[in-house]
Amino acid sequence: MSFVINKILKSYSSNNSSINKKDIENCLLHIIGKTKTFLISTPEHKVSKSEMESFKKSIKLLSDGMPLAYIIGNQDFYGYNYFIDSNVLIPRPETEIIIPEVLKQGDLLFEKNKKLKLIDAGTGSGCIGLTIARERPNWDIILIDDSLESIKTLRKNYNKRVHGKCKIIASDWLRGLKKNIADIIISNPPYIEYKSKHIDENVFRHEPHHALFAHEKGLKEIQTLITQSKSILTKKGILFIENGFNQSREIIKLLKQNYYEDIDIILDYNGIKRFTVSRNS
Repeated sequence: MSFVINKILKSYSSNNSSINKKDIENCLLHIIGKTKTFLISTPEHKVSKSEMESFKKSIKLLSDGMPLAYIIGNQDFYGYNYFIDSNVLIPRPETEIIIPEVLKQGDLLFEKNKKLKLIDAGTGSGCIGLTIARERPNWDIILIDDSLESIKTLRKNYNKRVHGKCKIIASDWLRGLKKNIADIIISNPPYIEYKSKHIDENVFRHEPHHALFAHEKGLKEIQTLITQSKSILTKKGILFIENGFNQSREIIKLLKQNYYEDIDIILDYNGIKRFTVSRNS
């Protein structure tokens, strides 16, 4: 027995209105190992019984709210594809916004010093640090995480041939690193307040809490990062922090208390204050 791909998609899309149609399509394409172009050009392609059974199981997971990235095991980020599992956060399009600014600022430093060292603190899947490594293969990149499970996921994304100048370190933030070694530190730390009413239910249920939540109104890990970065950054080194929609004012206070300069805010696609950028004095 076999099933025709366009009829499957039509049937499951109409009978599962609570699931994003694109997710249903991507799920099936992943299972049969085909692309969107193939779907358009070959709508009468027949799906095998075993593929159909896998598809049904995936649809059940989607209906339960599990993110597509965890079901198919990967997610695109800045034009690259990364292995993703439940040990790490799913890369967001909003985070991609900071990459061009990091590259721009890093290029200026690299041109001046003929070298550059960047730390991705709390790297998770490595999507930020490894993307920068691909875009700038001459930069030295340090990928840091305190979760051994996250590092297992990270290593699946690490390719020694492609990311030859990357180093992976297991560490509680920047603890134990040498002083004044980083020209740039970038981080997407846990910044959601415990008991927050602004978190999506499916994110709460499926994504790792250690990478989402922080005490002290979501600012505890950011405060640690700011304090530790002060001595790890070179003079005039740059700190990029992703943060919550309502945290910029408090973060700016923390930065000023630690004598950071040239503090700036970068908005995401929705006009939300998503990143705080500052320079070490």
